[in-house]
Amino acid sequence: MQVNISILVENTTPIPALTGEYGFSALISIDGRKILFDTGSADALFHNARQMGIKLEEVSDLLISHGHFDHTSGMLALCSDFGGKRIFTHPNIFADKSILSSRGDIRKIGVPFSKQELLDAGAEFVFVDKFCEILPGVFISGEIPRKNEFEDTGGNFRIQAGNELVVDELLDDMALIIDHPDGLIIVSGCAHAGIINTIDYACKMTSRSKILAFVGGTHLINASEERMSRTISAIKEMDIEKIAVGHCTGFYAAARLYNELGSRLVKADTGMTFRF
Repeated sequence: MQVNISILVENTTPIPALTGEYGFSALISIDGRKILFDTGSADALFHNARQMGIKLEEVSDLLISHGHFDHTSGMLALCSDFGGKRIFTHPNIFADKSILSSRGDIRKIGVPFSKQELLDAGAEFVFVDKFCEILPGVFISGEIPRKNEFEDTGGNFRIQAGNELVVDELLDDMALIIDHPDGLIIVSGCAHAGIINTIDYACKMTSRSKILAFVGGTHLINASEERMSRTISAIKEMDIEKIAVGHCTGFYAAARLYNELGSRLVKADTGMTFRF
């Protein structure tokens, strides 16, 4: 199995011709079959794809990790300009999502357009909430169980439930899991379920313990000292070769992970490609 993961959207990039943008998107090629994972928060996906020689019209399948704007905002233009896509996503993707600031302000952070707009642009939805196989050896996690007490969603997220604004547990948070012969490859948008919960669930559902790579966001930007310490302790006990963190991980959390994990930890940037 040949797997290439190219980062198309990330907060930062060291390459002058590319654009950094708050959000995440990665093109995943598995034996030539192309899957787009998330779409970023604006139009960097399209600029960077052109610069990197990636033809988005060749992508048939799109996986959306969760229903926040920084992972979904390129969906409509992708379908409108490059042909309708089959979109794997959680049924709750279009929920009215927001975040509560420390000052008590509410800011909308959900998908910036409707399901109908996407259908009109040619999208075909496949709603997933349970672990499922979409290609041989390629899985979507579905809802990830929250098994430990030290991980949380990473922020004051809210969701509209009728007339009430309630805590959003982000049950729509999902990961892509590739059962490579050399170990699991896990791609995450934000890991709102927690990076440890995500890895543990992937191992459980595939009956594998070897992790070849974890790539994507970890939402450790607001993590407490206890969470960081317990996360690092758990990772050290795992058989994991590479962790490429970015987006919502945060500078200080990424630095702490690097200090503790050494060369196993890399900072993911727009333009990087990982080959397995």
